[in-house]
Amino acid sequence: MFGGYIYNMQDYVTAEDVLFVEDKIKSLPYYPTPNELWKEMNGHFRRKAELGTIIDYFLSENKVLLGKDHRLIWIKNPRLDKLLQNRGYVFL
Repeated sequence: MFGGYIYNMQDYVTAEDVLFVEDKIKSLPYYPTPNELWKEMNGHFRRKAELGTIIDYFLSENKVLLGKDHRLIWIKNPRLDKLLQNRGYVFL
């Protein structure tokens, strides 16, 4: 659980929300912290817990790394994944 948020029914997010955050992380010219990303969302989410849910998902799916200074680094690359799978690497 990222940031120690307590989730409840109002914190559920849609697939559209997940794609929106993914596009935002990829489009920023810097690696944002979760708080900087929250500010970049311009009120898209009512609570930080909703964004925390999405960040937790990205971390669990190995789509982002959380650096020492709590910066989110997007690492998911479908072309690289396909290349590695073709060469016999197995993803867990």
